[in-house]
Amino acid sequence: MHSQSASGLLLLLLLLSTPLSSATEPEHSREVDLNNPAALQEATRILAEEVKLAARPQTYVIVDLVHHAVVIKGRGVELHRFPIADWSAAHLADASTTFRLQARPPVGRRKIEPAAGSEQPPVSLDDMPTDFTLQFTPPFSLTVHPSASSAFWRWLRFTGRESWRWLQEWTFALATGTAPPMQPLLYMTVDSRHAQSLAWTVTEGMPFLVQRPPS
Repeated sequence: MHSQSASGLLLLLLLLSTPLSSATEPEHSREVDLNNPAALQEATRILAEEVKLAARPQTYVIVDLVHHAVVIKGRGVELHRFPIADWSAAHLADASTTFRLQARPPVGRRKIEPAAGSEQPPVSLDDMPTDFTLQFTPPFSLTVHPSASSAFWRWLRFTGRESWRWLQEWTFALATGTAPPMQPLLYMTVDSRHAQSLAWTVTEGMPFLVQRPPS
């Protein structure tokens, strides 16, 4: 155990001493408790994965459950950050790799006003959903939804839809004797505008990392 902690500390110090880019990152993005072996191991894993992602001209997302933030980055540079109000998860121990987004969330187009003619206005941030579920490869599900205080009716609609989906899955499981697949599930409560911002940003195949809190 001591040798693993020492090697993890050495790799972490090496990665921290090698900046991902020439830009200065917020100090809290690199904070880690060096006296906590589990936190050290997780921080080392995230940094090692991020070094590989930052070497390519792509945008990637870190869902940082330690600092309660979603961080959108490119080439190691932080492009955007917004807070996570609350989260819950299942099988989070299996969220230990880079996940690739299968598809963007659906866009809810605004209705065309009769007086505005037949021309469809361009898609904007306002057309993005405030609650949606992202599916990834390897199997991982990330559900984003607003809080009850910020958007009560949307939250109620989302909760009802998710409860109905859960009931269908377990009804099928009980009827067939086949349990639902065990995969990492993450439910994340964010501000409605931040949810729309994330939906606007993500693209098919975009990499996601999940930084897990020490268990």
